[in-house]
Amino acid sequence: MARKIPFRFRVYFFALIMSFFTSTIVSAIVISFRTRSMELFLQIWPSSFAMAWPIVFVAILVIAPLVNKLLDVLIEPSEG
Repeated sequence: MARKIPFRFRVYFFALIMSFFTSTIVSAIVISFRTRSMELFLQIWPSSFAMAWPIVFVAILVIAPLVNKLLDVLIEPSEG
């Protein structure tokens, strides 16, 4: 069986994966609204994605704990 990553790194891997997908989707949609040319899209999108990904990664690391605390206040815990 393959060795798994220790649980203590879960939050960082969550932020890494979530920020990758979020940055990919949002940057692609925003660029596609701004340009109708596939050639221009392919020129602009990689640098836009590369700029957005680390920003979103850090934002998720900072904001996720705050969102979890807010949800703890707003949502009743499950029974069981």
